[in-house]
Amino acid sequence: MSTITPPPRFIFAVLVAITFISPLANHMFIPAMPVVKKDFGIGDELAFATLSVTMMTMAFTTLFYGGFSDQWGRKRILLAGLVLYTAGGVVCWFAPDIWIFLGGRVLQGAGAGCGIVLARAIARDLYGMERIASVIANLTAAYVLGPLLAPTIGAFLIGAQGWRFLFVVITILGLALIVLAAFRLPETHHPEPASGGAKAILKGMVRNYGQLMRVTRFNAYAVLPGFLSGTFFALATSSSFLARETLDISTEAYGLWFLFLPAGFMIGNLISGRIGNRRSVSFMTLFGSSLNLLVVLSMWLCHEIMGLSMLLMMASGFILGLAQGTCMPYAQAGAMQVNPALAGSASGAVVFCQLFFAGAAEQTVGTLANGTLYPVIIVMLGFSSAAVIAAIVAARSQPKDS
Repeated sequence: MSTITPPPRFIFAVLVAITFISPLANHMFIPAMPVVKKDFGIGDELAFATLSVTMMTMAFTTLFYGGFSDQWGRKRILLAGLVLYTAGGVVCWFAPDIWIFLGGRVLQGAGAGCGIVLARAIARDLYGMERIASVIANLTAAYVLGPLLAPTIGAFLIGAQGWRFLFVVITILGLALIVLAAFRLPETHHPEPASGGAKAILKGMVRNYGQLMRVTRFNAYAVLPGFLSGTFFALATSSSFLARETLDISTEAYGLWFLFLPAGFMIGNLISGRIGNRRSVSFMTLFGSSLNLLVVLSMWLCHEIMGLSMLLMMASGFILGLAQGTCMPYAQAGAMQVNPALAGSASGAVVFCQLFFAGAAEQTVGTLANGTLYPVIIVMLGFSSAAVIAAIVAARSQPKDS
């Protein structure tokens, strides 16, 4: 058995840094998308793909990192993810055309999927069940802080050094984390030798997910955060193009405006934390999804009356973030309550849906983009309406005694 030589505070700082790789791969890149589009001379569909392919790749890889680390140890799998992430940053840094750039973004997404999954698994190994709730709460706060700061930092880096400089920063961070993980982070999980290897893991995953997906309530709660994320990211991603190309807003100014969106999400999380279990899961998910739809309808109406503006997009995004932050913790709790023995698989399914539907919404907006807010409103209406339907289905399938 290995012993933990670095102090626990140092290890926690490393875990926080690991959770940041996902926001850096996604949110810090959002202000760069219009600049990348212009630099490579591509259309909206490919420009939006520079973010959506990363999100979708992350979605699929999050399903595997936990199971593989259970089989082969946390450190080895973490290092593999960090190497992929860093290699993707290097490819994007030097990419001569959009196709090689997209390949680098796929590598980044595949690597970034290890971040939040393995940070939580390592924390559980190190701190035990007695302290894990507070530790994961702190890691989640750090994860939320990443999207709050990353777009603004990215916008100013782009303004100062150009979009490729983002990947210089990402590469340096990746290399630093590889060194820290290799030489200072202990192996926290020593699995017993097991037969079957990856094949056995995959069979177990399929069995667990199949068992959960036979329950209507689980399916409804699992896709609900995905539909909310799709609504939010349809606006968040397209706002960078509308700001730069339609409203002629500078990249730096957009970075400051963007602070409204994750700020709403953070406040919503704080509100849900204060409410706790004083309200039922059904009530909170219906409330959050209904508020989400109401915001989209209000944004549409205000756009018809006053036209497009940064205030309209960012004020709407703030309240959308508020609705998400209020609703999502309860939806995840509802999914995990269906079968407590499979809570880990349920959590993984929720994260998958969040990332996958966010990527799907981004790409759909990119395909329909025409320089106006109307394609964005159409996509947002679709996802927000689906969220309300999912919340209603979940509430109606709730057991009578819960």
